[in-house]
Amino acid sequence: MRACVVVLALACIAWQPAAQGTERAADAALASELAQRTQAANALEVDLLALIERAAEAERFELYRTYDRLRGAWVQVDLSRAMLAACRQSAQAQEGAARTTLRDQARFALWDLEEARAQLAHDAASVTDSEHARIRDAIGALLTQARETEARVLADQCAYLRCNAP
Repeated sequence: MRACVVVLALACIAWQPAAQGTERAADAALASELAQRTQAANALEVDLLALIERAAEAERFELYRTYDRLRGAWVQVDLSRAMLAACRQSAQAQEGAARTTLRDQARFALWDLEEARAQLAHDAASVTDSEHARIRDAIGALLTQARETEARVLADQCAYLRCNAP
């Protein structure tokens, strides 16, 4: 009898992590990708702030506008990262609600990232400094990459919730 209980307990232990591990693998990959994108955004922010500090007063407005585009959009990426972490740690009873909130956040982040990218592209004609143009182009590329990651976050949540991704 005791051997049967031990075998049953081992089977339950072995089964549970496998099911959770499969579901969490996508979350872990998305969290890692968002973290890498955030590191790149932080490096660009440092470069941009250094350029602002060195720039003449007349050039700072455009630099601050570029900075604002980056930080404004990145608030949404950071919020998605935090919500994804909450989903990964939530109890199964609250997971559906947490993933619904993350899905909605990812939808908004997609829109906001595209708006920031489009605004940077629109502002490109007013940028004359080559270093500013380089940083602006790198930010545009990063926003596009972050948008692709947010699209995967949205698709993953929709797959979990059985909804349609836009």
